[in-house]
Formats: sequence, structure tokens, C-alpha cells
Amino acid sequence: MNAQAVQYPAGRYNPAGVTKVFYAFKEDIATFPTLADSETATTFESLVEFSAAITMKATKSFHPLYCTVEEGEIKATLVGPRDGKGYENSLEISFPGNVATFLGFKAAAANRELVFLVKEKNNKVRVLGSLEDPAYMESDEETSGKKIADGRKSVLSFKASGATSAPIYKEPLEALLAAA
Repeated sequence: MNAQAVQYPAGRYNPAGVTKVFYAFKEDIATFPTLADSETATTFESLVEFSAAITMKATKSFHPLYCTVEEGEIKATLVGPRDGKGYENSLEISFPGNVATFLGFKAAAANRELVFLVKEKNNKVRVLGSLEDPAYMESDEETSGKKIADGRKSVLSFKASGATSAPIYKEPLEALLAAA
């Protein structure tokens, strides 16, 4: 791959935050796209953008996972030795209260392999996890709060590793959100 210009338009609105989170169990995914390899890619974009769709097994779909506004975040951290760098990608969400459905989700997801679609405020959809490197629950901090101002909530974090920061999913989400 040849070097390329990497520019950012002056004045572009760059909002922070997560607007929506969707999850699927790894075993419900039929096929998963692949990214270009860093040795054969021709553009930087092909290293981090999926050019094919995720397909689900019959009757399976991604499901919404509520996250309190301005309390969700997707992060990438470069890790590894000089000649073996990779990324640890993570998703943090905050869920209010102690609703039984959410408590059950936490119990079911604690030891399960997952894939997440995370829509950011700039309308880009990021993917956390894959069939080869699924996401898993890293931590859960649940509190009843001491005072009314504290809030009752659970803060969950999920982690997946990969060659890049969480890739961008460019395909329409509608096909993934309703069972086939």
C-alpha cells in the first residue's frame, strides 16, 4: 500500500458519544465480513471498513441494548510489543435501575461470546467483536446508590481484540435488526 493523504475538513461537526447499541450472540451469526489485510490493502479505508454484510442465521437478529444517553463509550487502545501491535477495543454502557430483563441479560452474557454494533453520534456504526475474536463481558459495576443524586445503575464493559480499532460497518442495519 502506498502512503496516502490523511485530512480532516476544517469546521466539521465531530460529536462525541454513543446513540444506540445492538448485540448478538456469536452463535447466531451465519457469516461475518473480513477486512483487507495490511499487506495487500490498497486504501487505508479498506483496513477498517467492512465492504460486505453480516448475515444472521434463520430467525436470529441483533437486539437493542439500552444505554443511558451520554454514558456510553467505545474505545480503542493500542497494545503489544514493538513488532506485534494490536488493539483492545472496548464498549462501556450504563443501564439505569435493576430491571429483571437486564439482570438476566447480564447473567446470560457474563460467559458468552458476543458481537456489538455501536452507533455513534456522527452516525457511524462501529463493530465490537467478530467470529474469530468475539467480545466478552469484562466488568460489571452495579449500585443501588446511597443518595437519590447517586442514581441506581449498572455499568458494563465489554472487550474484544483485533488488528485495528473497532471497524466501521457501512451496510444498512435494518436487515440485522429483524429476524429473517
